Amino acid sequence: MSLLENDAYIAALNSDENNVSIGNRFNVSEATVRRHKTKLEHGIETPTVHSGESVEERSDGFKEVTAIRNRPVTLADARAWIAATGDNPDEYTLSIRAIAYGADMFSNRMSATPKHKRDSSNVLPDVGDLYAAIDTWVPQKPVFREQRNDTNNGTLVVCAADLQAGKTDFGLRSADLTNRVLASFAKAAELAAGTRYAEIVIADLGDIVENINSTSSQRATNDLAITEQIRLARRLMLEGIKMLAPLTDSLVYVAVPSNHGSVRIGPKSPENHVLDDYGIEIAEQLRDVCDESDKLSNVTVRIPEQSMETLAYMTSGTTLGFAHGHQAQGADGLSKFWQGQSHGRMPLASADIALFGHFHSLRVQQSGDARWLMVSPASDNGSSWYTNKTGERSKAGMLSFVTADGGWSDLRIL
Repeated sequence: MSLLENDAYIAALNSDENNVSIGNRFNVSEATVRRHKTKLEHGIETPTVHSGESVEERSDGFKEVTAIRNRPVTLADARAWIAATGDNPDEYTLSIRAIAYGADMFSNRMSATPKHKRDSSNVLPDVGDLYAAIDTWVPQKPVFREQRNDTNNGTLVVCAADLQAGKTDFGLRSADLTNRVLASFAKAAELAAGTRYAEIVIADLGDIVENINSTSSQRATNDLAITEQIRLARRLMLEGIKMLAPLTDSLVYVAVPSNHGSVRIGPKSPENHVLDDYGIEIAEQLRDVCDESDKLSNVTVRIPEQSMETLAYMTSGTTLGFAHGHQAQGADGLSKFWQGQSHGRMPLASADIALFGHFHSLRVQQSGDARWLMVSPASDNGSSWYTNKTGERSKAGMLSFVTADGGWSDLRIL
């Protein structure tokens, strides 16, 4: 019996039960559940497919079906067939063939080729399940040392760089990013539970979302829409704030604009000024949340001044500078970029330690008069194109260190 003739399955499709749960219960994929929901919703008629006839759906998105009918198929039939699978017919090149082999009997073939190349592993997640996983995730309880030193122990800096929420690669998806980011914040909380730091800084060093208009390939490699990317990134950073804020008297959340974060009207075309940025908007939303919460009243949010892409902040006698890093031509050009910022009396001019993201690999080097330049590794799911080109793949995670009086110690990748 077909699933669509199963009363229990039909009832599930018409209920509020999420697609993943339905799929698990009836042993079908989440994509099949979505396709059946669309078919029921629109009442679309598709050609009957008989036993032994050809049905094909490849991982690259190509679809083909052969069906017997008492009339030849038309392009309208092909469009209805694609719509019934839950996809947009306009995103496919459609072809049809009809061969008469008897009185009112036709062997019909319809095929559909995606106009844009697809990631063969791209199966969209149920976003509700993703947010529910955040709500139910419980980190390992921090282990408190028997004696805590509650004097000024400097500032713990945690760099959350290049989450690129929504990006898929190496078979890793948004659920993998969620687990990785929460685990990094949990490790930071364990550090803060053992030492009473004067302040904790969480730095969003940019590219917090993958976006859909930074490169031409993103529609094929994303598993979240842009609004879903924003919600996931905001929830993850809020969870980090909630873990760390109770462990210090002052928590500062810093965000800078970036290339993937930029609000665009098309690839490489910013919509407006540099602070028209999804990461900056997420920071402003977090500011609103913290301002309304008594439990997060010790949280301060800082973003660059209007028209600026960088900022500086002094903590425990150290001036930290923050920038995404896309302004430089390669990681080797960061030091020269910083020098130019100093000559232009820009915010980075006063920094003892300049922090960057963008280049995805850990880098720690001196620059100028005993200043330090650090590049944080990325938290994202990796970039196979870069690994294929260079053979390199960096350890994913968050850079953390302790700073006081212009120096640093206890550098880790969380």
